[in-house]
Amino acid sequence: MLTIEVLYRFIKVHPIETALISLASIITIISLSLQLKSTNSKQSVLSAQTSIKEPSVQSNSQPTTKNLSPTTIFVDVSGAVKEPGVYEVESGVRLEDVIELAGGLSEEADKRYVSRNYNLAKFVGDQEKIYIPYTWDIINGTFVEQKRILEYLQPLYLNNDKTPLLSKEGSSDAQSEGGGLTISINDASKEELETLPGIGPVTAQKIIDNRPYTSLDELLSRKVVNQSTFEKIKEFIEL
Repeated sequence: MLTIEVLYRFIKVHPIETALISLASIITIISLSLQLKSTNSKQSVLSAQTSIKEPSVQSNSQPTTKNLSPTTIFVDVSGAVKEPGVYEVESGVRLEDVIELAGGLSEEADKRYVSRNYNLAKFVGDQEKIYIPYTWDIINGTFVEQKRILEYLQPLYLNNDKTPLLSKEGSSDAQSEGGGLTISINDASKEELETLPGIGPVTAQKIIDNRPYTSLDELLSRKVVNQSTFEKIKEFIEL
């Protein structure tokens, strides 16, 4: 009660000072209110920005994971392999692995040519074409390698008793229809017979087991080889 009387007397004696004090108090309250409101607004804006950025962080992490996954490539394998075709493999695969996927080399492949000219440890690339040559590709000159051809011909000229197994065009020996080099189906060794187109170890042994022959057609009549194989080898054989 005493405090109220003192305050009343002060206001009555000092009206101007009282008015100024009141005005200053009002201004202070308004300033504090505005400052508090501004602080709350900034916090709301920061909160909103944080919530917007979070999804983008997650979306950026997905491509990073995707980039780490293995890349697949496609390789076309054909020629003297057991299962030619287009194969989908991981990048970084080597030629040896691709040939194995295609079933490995067939009996008609020129394995010596492959071992000499193909780097099985090389990496294969996307859309690469790999052709494994047949034995007759080398004989016909489709794949030429001078040193390889000389190596192929040399052991075919002489039998164990040093008699010729092959005939040359223009020589006095028996010649094939095409006049080229020929192999005797009655005298050639198993290894020499395997150099013929389409003749593998099994068929070569079959030819030897059915000797002697009086005509080339007996390879068909005795069912040693089928018609398609006979057509491939008839220009390269003699009795």
